[in-house]
Amino acid sequence: MAACPTNTLSSSVLRRKIALALPPLAAAQRRLDQHPDPAAAWIAFLRVLYGSMRASVPLLETALDRARDLSPADPLAAGLVDYLRRHAEEERGHDDWLLQDLQSVGVDSAELLRRPSSGAVAALIGAQYYWTLHYHPVCILGYLMVLEGNPPSQRSLQDLQGRSGLPPSAFRTMLEHADLDIDHAAELDDLLDRLPLSPNHNEALGLSAISTVAGLASILNEVGDRLAATCSTTT
Repeated sequence: MAACPTNTLSSSVLRRKIALALPPLAAAQRRLDQHPDPAAAWIAFLRVLYGSMRASVPLLETALDRARDLSPADPLAAGLVDYLRRHAEEERGHDDWLLQDLQSVGVDSAELLRRPSSGAVAALIGAQYYWTLHYHPVCILGYLMVLEGNPPSQRSLQDLQGRSGLPPSAFRTMLEHADLDIDHAAELDDLLDRLPLSPNHNEALGLSAISTVAGLASILNEVGDRLAATCSTTT
């Protein structure tokens, strides 16, 4: 049996694992993309996305605190501190952008904030808290690689805007991320390839990433099921 190469970049290995897990997520995304009412599907998606986006900075700050605690005796944790601090600041306020986008299409922000996020959103975010606090904060990089490693294209978002008839304001946050996440993904690749990752750490990164893909698919399927139920009660 041929030996596995020892010089494979960690970012490339993680991206391959993500690619293998993507088909169910892609199918869930296609289901929303093909919904007969693109405007309703987009607004429903943004409502659920807000539940996860509002958790982004607190999650990054929890990982940062954990990395700082471990860093005196852990070179890997020490290598995460500057990145997590910068990234938390880069993401700060993006949930407010999204809330404003939703307000621009008539969503009542007070009502949105009163309602609990779905179980699928809680499971997606909760898994990252578990791995951060009970294994190692490096796991959050698997989560971030999924979220930022394949940003939506501006062209696809502009096409959806045209089909939906929604105002440009409903797409502002996602259009911003279509640009921002290209740089974020490149920075994440570079960080992964510089960190002193052990085989166990790479395994944990893969688990985090695959869990994230599955969690996102569950969220999109939940949105699709809710839209389907709404259609069935109005026909």
